[in-house]
Amino acid sequence: MKRIYFFDIDQTLYHNDKKIILPQTKKLILDLANKPDIILGIATGRNYRNLNVLGDLISCFQYFVIMNGAVTISKIDGIIDENPIPREYIECFVNKIKSFNILLAGVNVDKEVILYNPNLSDLSLVNYYQKELNYDLVYDLKFMSKIYFMVALGSDVKKIRNFMNNLNFLNVCFWQNHVDLTVNYVNKYYGISKVKSKYPDYQLICIGDGSNDVEMLSYADIGIAMGNSLYPRTKEVAKFIAPHIDSDQLYDFFQKNILI
Repeated sequence: MKRIYFFDIDQTLYHNDKKIILPQTKKLILDLANKPDIILGIATGRNYRNLNVLGDLISCFQYFVIMNGAVTISKIDGIIDENPIPREYIECFVNKIKSFNILLAGVNVDKEVILYNPNLSDLSLVNYYQKELNYDLVYDLKFMSKIYFMVALGSDVKKIRNFMNNLNFLNVCFWQNHVDLTVNYVNKYYGISKVKSKYPDYQLICIGDGSNDVEMLSYADIGIAMGNSLYPRTKEVAKFIAPHIDSDQLYDFFQKNILI
């Protein structure tokens, strides 16, 4: 059977605590990559620079849907779709959060920055992102190139829900401790659809664990949620629930359910 697989990275392919790709997961990717009529893709909130956690396995993937679908990249053709956030949208959002203790990071394909908020009282967040993650601090948007994806975090981040109705120009994805933002029509499935349209006779299988995986699991022919997912809706829309990542049983699960 002809199939396209799209895998999330964090807590699906990549164990964030152990900082490795577990043996059965690696075996699964290598096995799929060597089969005919199989196309492998990544669908992640990470930008291209941070795909390095895949290590040598990155060569197994033909397509990369990054920053929650804001950019879709073909290994052969390069960028095939991109959706930067218009500057006026960013400025509007910055103005809405400027009285809150919220850090806002802007992300493009190969760079991440902190968008300066003069009212951010928790400067430890800024220090962490600058020193540990090597984010630059930007005071003026005119000095920043395209921003495709934003991340909001801080003690007031949940207050964004209070003005959600005024953010219809953005797709807002809530996590436990942060919020992802893209242009309103962009999500992982949006990016995946740019690839799937090239292969209309292929079955689409998607696997993930995050709140940003709901759309791709909903619209896939077969959606698979990881057992370690913390988000009920992600599990509700999935056809299958895979074992918890800690168990390292992903290859066995795919075999058992005739997904390989």
